[in-house]
Parts: sequence; structure tokens; C-alpha cells
Amino acid sequence: MNWIQTRVFPIICCLVLAGCVKPIGCTTLDQLSEGTSTVQNAIALLGQPSSTNLGEKGASILKWVFTTHSNVGGGSSMVMQLTFGQDGKLSNKNCTTVNIPPRINEPAA
Repeated sequence: MNWIQTRVFPIICCLVLAGCVKPIGCTTLDQLSEGTSTVQNAIALLGQPSSTNLGEKGASILKWVFTTHSNVGGGSSMVMQLTFGQDGKLSNKNCTTVNIPPRINEPAA
């Protein structure tokens, strides 16, 4: 029984928790519609924004930044920016992804 507790139980927990994670990508923004989606819809879909700013004419700009890194180097950074008008409805959505190449350690000359 001790073997199960120390070896199998952590693996089962990791697999169960992995099923709870929802992947987020630029295509995730397709679930939000300009003119109808609200700030609450965006937060429910993407979580709390990384930053919130006020734009022109009472608009609010919400930004999400997601960064991934691999153990062997490299990764990617994704920035989602949503603009909501005075009425609280989505007026513009933008997503940019930047791939970060792995660092190559070159020997000193």
C-alpha cells in the first residue's frame, strides 16, 4: 500500500489536474464577438487580465500576457488585447504571438 501512495497516487493526481487546464491560443478569441461580448465574458474566458488601461472616449483596454518556456530552452509569448467601448461591449480584439528561440551556448573564443 505504501508503494501506491508514494508512486501511483501523485501520477494520478497530475493526470486529473491536467484535464482541468484549458489551452489558450489566439483562436480562443473567436469565442468573443465584437459588438456583443462584454468584459465579464472576456474575464470568464481568459481569466483576470494582466493589465487594464483607459483609452480614448471612455474605452477600456484589457491585456492578457501568456508566456510558455520549455525545459530545453525557447518558448513563446502571446499578448491578447481587447478594447471595450463606453457601452461595455467589445469593439476590437488583437492577438500577437512571438516565438522565443532557444539560447545556444557558444564556447568562448
